[in-house]
Amino acid sequence: MDPSSLSNPQECKVTSLNLVLSVNFEKSQLQGYVEVASQIVKEGTESLILDTNQLEISHCNDVTSNPINFKLSEEHKVFGKALIISIPEGLRSVGKEFIVRVYYNTTVDSNALQWLTKDQTAGKLHPYLFSQCQAIHARSLVPCQDSPSNKVKYQAEITVPKPLTALMSALSTGKTESTDSSVFTFTQEIPIPTYLIAIVVGDLESRVIGPRSKVWSEPSMVAAAEYEFANTEKFIAVGEDLLTPYVWGRYDILLLPPSFPYGGMENPLLTFVTPTLLAGDRSLEGVVAHEIAHSWCGNLVTNKYWSEFFLNEGFTVFVERKILGRLYGEEMFDFEAMNGLKHLHDDVDLFTHKHQEELTALIPNLNGIDPDDAFSSVPYEKGFNLLCYLQSLVGVADFEAWLKSYISKFSYQSIVATQMKDYFIEYFTEKGKSEQISVVNWNDWFNKPGMPIEQVVFVSPAAKVAKDLAEITWIKDQGVNATKDDIKSFKTQQIILFLDTLIHSTSEKPLSVDVLEKMDSLYGFTDVVNSEYKFRWQTLCLHSGLKRIEPKVVEFLISQGRMKFVRPLYRELNKVNPELAKSTFNKYKSQYHIIASKMVAKDLGL
Repeated sequence: MDPSSLSNPQECKVTSLNLVLSVNFEKSQLQGYVEVASQIVKEGTESLILDTNQLEISHCNDVTSNPINFKLSEEHKVFGKALIISIPEGLRSVGKEFIVRVYYNTTVDSNALQWLTKDQTAGKLHPYLFSQCQAIHARSLVPCQDSPSNKVKYQAEITVPKPLTALMSALSTGKTESTDSSVFTFTQEIPIPTYLIAIVVGDLESRVIGPRSKVWSEPSMVAAAEYEFANTEKFIAVGEDLLTPYVWGRYDILLLPPSFPYGGMENPLLTFVTPTLLAGDRSLEGVVAHEIAHSWCGNLVTNKYWSEFFLNEGFTVFVERKILGRLYGEEMFDFEAMNGLKHLHDDVDLFTHKHQEELTALIPNLNGIDPDDAFSSVPYEKGFNLLCYLQSLVGVADFEAWLKSYISKFSYQSIVATQMKDYFIEYFTEKGKSEQISVVNWNDWFNKPGMPIEQVVFVSPAAKVAKDLAEITWIKDQGVNATKDDIKSFKTQQIILFLDTLIHSTSEKPLSVDVLEKMDSLYGFTDVVNSEYKFRWQTLCLHSGLKRIEPKVVEFLISQGRMKFVRPLYRELNKVNPELAKSTFNKYKSQYHIIASKMVAKDLGL
């Protein structure tokens, strides 16, 4: 049983969804029905149980329009309401198919959906809708078995007002037009967990960026996106070489409005990305490599429960860094690993400070907990470090061979960590390496809170140069011998590591305002475009009490809604100017996605 779902796939399993919906921007609603096909897997099952949250259910019919009895459970504050649909007596045997149409509409409180007015878009001409279903928000888009343990095919027929375009995480199969509306049709023939169902409706334009890829965005941003993501095909090709053939057909990218709360979301056929990646120099394209890696890790081989999220994210970070290493030099793998360890340390410290250390276990107990509340770098970076440790025991070539075999074996399935562990042991026992892998303390890796129990040593000369500049030139010598040429030849990752090192190494004893002013006069960090630099520089300045940075922090906070940036910046601003932090959030919170707004409110104690 999935503790994050109220549904019953272990008794009656949904196999496909067919969505027929109209998009109503005036009411901020999707209206229509979903046809749910399911199969009985337990003899005598009397009900199909679906997850819903903030949906209005009108009625249920069978395929011949006969009414079917249903009821809604009491509302659970985290997981919503169970929609309990009666299965006719003749269809309660194992293997029988049960098809029901559920007529419904979403509401303004359906937190999978963000509705933007035309003034909140780049073009200012048309409204915009986008979804974000991970982790447990698909149930506020469509009645479904909203658990990664169950995968479904889906089709859709979406009616939108002209001249808008609809896209989904599915293959576009047609478009028909009438006087004032267009109907777009889609099909997704590869079964996916419901958190990967996605929709966007807006004034969208596309440019071709590869043999199987387009980038989509509002017209004013499409040229910048075309340039920024030009290396997409290279990433896919390396992923195929490392793992297995890419099975999804197309790989398109959607550049979203600034309120999108994540860096990227791996919706099949249509990765969603934040405009904070538009650095102008392709320096932040690693996020695309990450989302492409999800085409195998997460989208094909899926964590069965959200408590085992590292099976999605730890593997994806590992593959992402393998892709970047193969394209830009193997040192990139270690460099990114070193940066990741710093982020992991931050999150372990944060959860420990909040007395939630149990959420730093690789497999935390999420019973009764919204997976969003446990979101952190732990499954990403601690999961990645587990895989690096295993690789160190068996060797790079053999580990990469196992990884390819692992993806082949478990594709199209939802699995638990013990299946991964057992297959690792089985594979390397057959290869004669049982002695090398006997040292793995799986129980502690999976269940012990805190930093990884074994630390792989990552080596990067480029990282040493960046750390020495921070620790010796600036922290020890206070920038006396610094020059503007110090970072002239630095790659993006070196500048990020330089700023991260300054933040971590001065947390107890901040740099003086005079030192930061000198650094800014040499390196010009206050006015950078790159969002990763801007976020770190502003964090560093807030630590040191550089008051002039506060308006710049507010400007950045209200210009985008990416949680990676807004949550820690609001927390830091709240430490030095709580009145400004709270007033800024209260004034602009309606601009943020509902997930981001909820999390920032918790961070600020509101």
